[in-house]
Amino acid sequence: MDAIFRLADGCELHHETHDFTDPWIHAPVMVLVHGFAESRLAWRAWIPRLAQRFKVVSLDLRGFGRSTPMAQSFPWSMQVVMDDLNAFISSLTSEPIHLLGAKSGGTFALEYASRFPKAIQTVMAVTPPVVAAQGVQTWIDEIEALGVQAWAAKTMRGRLGSKVSQQEIDWWVQCVQGQTSKASLLGYLSWIPSLDIKESIQRITPPSLVITTTGSGLRSVESVKAWHATMNNSTLSIIEGDAWHAAGAYPDLCTSICLDFMDKHASKV
Repeated sequence: MDAIFRLADGCELHHETHDFTDPWIHAPVMVLVHGFAESRLAWRAWIPRLAQRFKVVSLDLRGFGRSTPMAQSFPWSMQVVMDDLNAFISSLTSEPIHLLGAKSGGTFALEYASRFPKAIQTVMAVTPPVVAAQGVQTWIDEIEALGVQAWAAKTMRGRLGSKVSQQEIDWWVQCVQGQTSKASLLGYLSWIPSLDIKESIQRITPPSLVITTTGSGLRSVESVKAWHATMNNSTLSIIEGDAWHAAGAYPDLCTSICLDFMDKHASKV
């Protein structure tokens, strides 16, 4: 069921709780953070398994999904995103949570864990950019010229790789990315070239997991290994595949990897 959390500036974050745990046990909270140009629908394939073990909360970040759209001139910053996440997570529980993010949502999850380690049991990031990818201006130009849905259609195969069906591509284009506010996307993209959390990841103390793919068109395995080597108490899992959105392309495999990781590291799973 869709619920709303109102931030101090009036922005409404839409979110949903999925809980199929045994009602007589105390289930830990897991928060799912989607990536750029997406919404909580991006986690659809993950939730059936996760919600048997956790109280799973998926949210739409500001500007995305059903949450309040942002004007193109909105001053995006990492501080804004962290303030939003901290206010939201603090409203859910006072106990440490499991935090899982994909793409830039994984970046935000790692940054959050570096700032609020006591709030985290485990943090997991699927194909997170630690430094912004190149080519952002090309995306801006394409969104302005073609519109959001046409841009999503043009770039979706690279995200999801060569193995997914055209029907799956169409769903992601029409129901997920294609529904995003154009102004939110353009404003966000004007900020994202400054993204750099290389120093932050070195301060993460809770157990962390990073998942990447062998054939990503955005970043090489070697580049991921280089920054991952600077992290402490962290595991790197490498998936064979050519998608750079592994959470969307390989949800069953990624879910299994995350569950195995939490079974190994979490105090209460």
